[in-house]
Amino acid sequence: MNNINYLREMDSVRIVQSGITYEGVIDKVVNNDFPFIEGKFYEIDDIGQRVDNIRFNATIYAQSFKGLQMEWWYEGQGGDNSAIGCSGAWEKLVS
Repeated sequence: MNNINYLREMDSVRIVQSGITYEGVIDKVVNNDFPFIEGKFYEIDDIGQRVDNIRFNATIYAQSFKGLQMEWWYEGQGGDNSAIGCSGAWEKLVS
């Protein structure tokens, strides 16, 4: 069973599907026998800017995190596990 109890509502996440990168915010975390998140997502370009004003809702099951190259914005931690001079870092999720 995949455990996603470290994810919370309002956490930022990023996924890649079919070569397109999407960023979004988690609305709901369900950690049961088939854990999943629900969130609102939008497409971003190579430098992290929104491509358009289209937002969409998505349900993503934990078993798909690795295949979607899912990343989670780990608030308050730098890439070297320090909090010096940075607000957080993107961490790869494999559920």
